[in-house]
Amino acid sequence: MPVLPIFLYAAVAFFVAAVALRARKYARGRAHLRWELYPVAHERGRAQYGGSHFEVPDHWTRQRALDRRGEARAMAAEIVLLAGVRRHNRSLWRFSLPYHLGVYLVSLWLGLVVAGGLFWPAGDLPRPLSLAVDATGFGGFGLGLVGGAGLLWRRLRDVSLRPYNAPADLANLGAWLTAMGWSLGVHAAEGGFASLVAFGGDWLRLRAVAPAWPIAVEVVLGALLLAYLPLSRMFHFVAKYFLYHDVRWDDAPNPPGGDLERRLVRAMDFGLAWSAPHAAGAGTWREAARSHTDGESS
Repeated sequence: MPVLPIFLYAAVAFFVAAVALRARKYARGRAHLRWELYPVAHERGRAQYGGSHFEVPDHWTRQRALDRRGEARAMAAEIVLLAGVRRHNRSLWRFSLPYHLGVYLVSLWLGLVVAGGLFWPAGDLPRPLSLAVDATGFGGFGLGLVGGAGLLWRRLRDVSLRPYNAPADLANLGAWLTAMGWSLGVHAAEGGFASLVAFGGDWLRLRAVAPAWPIAVEVVLGALLLAYLPLSRMFHFVAKYFLYHDVRWDDAPNPPGGDLERRLVRAMDFGLAWSAPHAAGAGTWREAARSHTDGESS
């Protein structure tokens, strides 16, 4: 078998393993410091005005009714429309929105290409599926290029963003623009995605067929980008779930003897290296809390 299909299989396997391992690390991580900033989207009947279950007497003894639909709506607004970026930084949102929409469309396009290769290995897709592949592919590449180029321009030209410009951020955008630009050029010249679908069909069936060199370059760039994603800051597409559910929205009660209490008791023995006056000289969180409490009582 040629090297290219093996390289692509290795990149996919690496991506899946890396995402699973990093997500597991987040899921099993230490207890977070809660924000306790309201409104919280799953507060049924109270999120609209910023209330919480703390308004209810003896709230920790009562069964809570969580609004999962409200939570899903808030996540959708943040993931799809980038509501937080739009609210706090409208000028950045103008480029960040098309960039993220491009990512979503390219992900959908990739799924359609794989499905097409699986069921129509010759690349002769049914008309509706062919139109969907064209729309998501060209639309995703175009939006991704516009948004990515705009974000790169902002990082290079906006003085207020320069202190936050780590080399990795510029590398992320550069890798994305290279892969999207190449793919858009190849398939615009071809007039569609039939050759890539055909390669996908051969790849899924472990057939040793080498594609034309422009498709081969596209596959290499895509495989490298896929393997790079979970190692970069672009991994926030998974990390954001834990940020919302374990930090921003985690307001579950902490009953005696519960799992959260056990995690917090263990956390009290973690090392503390702050130089703040109220924590100076304390070896652990427990020692800092005890010394602070003793100081108040005296």
